[in-house]
Amino acid sequence: MRRFLVLGLCALAIACGQQGPKKTGAPVARGNGILITTDEFKARLDEQSPFIRARYTTIERKKEFLDNLIRQEVLAAEAERQGLDKDPEVRNTLRKIMVQKLVQKRFAPDGNPGADVPEAELTKYYEDHKAEYVRPRRVRVHAIVFNAAPGTPDRAKKLALAKKVLQKVKADEKKNPMAFAQAVQESSEDAASKQLAGDLQFRSQEEFEKTYSKALADAAFALKPGELSNVVETPNGLFILKFTGEQPELNRTLDQVKPQIAAKLSRDKKTKEFDEWLKQLRESAKVTVDDKALESVEVAAGPQAMPAMGGMPPHGGAPVQMVPQAPAAPAQPSPNK
Repeated sequence: MRRFLVLGLCALAIACGQQGPKKTGAPVARGNGILITTDEFKARLDEQSPFIRARYTTIERKKEFLDNLIRQEVLAAEAERQGLDKDPEVRNTLRKIMVQKLVQKRFAPDGNPGADVPEAELTKYYEDHKAEYVRPRRVRVHAIVFNAAPGTPDRAKKLALAKKVLQKVKADEKKNPMAFAQAVQESSEDAASKQLAGDLQFRSQEEFEKTYSKALADAAFALKPGELSNVVETPNGLFILKFTGEQPELNRTLDQVKPQIAAKLSRDKKTKEFDEWLKQLRESAKVTVDDKALESVEVAAGPQAMPAMGGMPPHGGAPVQMVPQAPAAPAQPSPNK
């Protein structure tokens, strides 16, 4: 409740704008220390979504919206009368809002982010990261592996065993979707892939051929989703494959991804400029740190220590208020979509 009140007071203080520039426009409501003009009314209304604004076209609805503004002004005036504008928590929250406004004012992206990025930089980035935009089709297969080199006495025995396992998996999968995974744990002789439930990971046909063999690459790329292969004989052993996924071929030209690259490079540039600007401000402020005093601060631990994630402190409580980063350019579609 206290936190809600503080944020509300900050919003009301800003809405009142008694310390701000002189209000313009004809008065639509006024009273003791209260003035709402047509320009202010329109500005507050323009902050709403188009869907909400569509409700306030009649005089009755406009009066309803104005009544809310009057309530804000009256409450803010009373809060100031009680000295809450000088409350430390209110002032601290207001300082945080000012910092955000300062960063937005200096680093907010323009209407066409990346428009100033030179063509040469766009081309260089594209060439340096071409694998993100151009790649062959990849498939993912899981495998049950039987180690048996060609020409060894074990080869025939392992081939017979692999065929037996394959028939069992085909029969079991009709009732049990986990039959293949269970067969990997029970029968696969490749320790590395066995730890991953038989996953050979996404690979192109060329990558499968280099790592395993042409026979396995051809078999993997001939499968349909969910399909099992026959026993595949390779120099590295015998494989039973299951098709589990694919990544379609990707072939995006520079012209197709220019807006995306330009926005990223522009965002990176603004981030670098922000870091340099902040460094200059800190150096000008001649900030010093007293390690002894810092070490003496006792931090109350929560009931259970947990790893810090996503800006949350390791012992619960409110997230630490961090200095805002330079505003990012609008998000662009992933190159993999």
